Amino acid sequence: MADVMQALKKQKVAEDVPMLDILKNDVELSGGDFDSVYDALKQGIESGKMRIMRSGNTLLIYTIMQPGVAELHISTMDTPDKLVASVQDLYQAMKKAGFKTGISVTDNSQIARVLSAAKIPVKVQQVPGTQGQAQYQLTIEVK
Repeated sequence: MADVMQALKKQKVAEDVPMLDILKNDVELSGGDFDSVYDALKQGIESGKMRIMRSGNTLLIYTIMQPGVAELHISTMDTPDKLVASVQDLYQAMKKAGFKTGISVTDNSQIARVLSAAKIPVKVQQVPGTQGQAQYQLTIEVK
């Protein structure tokens, strides 16, 4: 996953990348099927359980698990320095929206570093992945 951060550092990104391009880039980097992800996202948004916040070229896709608790996913095409600022903005938006806890499971250990650099309180716990690879559960306390 360090390769992803290196690629982001080298990547020159336009100021306002269309949201679908950010999503498509994220899905391609993870080796997923964009059409399936898009359909699931569309259904989640239409049902009212899933929402998207944006800051810069970073998207926070979240599913409301219960009042004040959301499952989170970050998709970005921001450079690392812009990513920190975007994550800080998204954290403040979550606070204003009344969230108390955000939970994310990722195979990208760099996300915890980004959150720490943004001074966002995060607890990291290594969990087994579905295919035997290491994954990290990130629990963010929104204060």
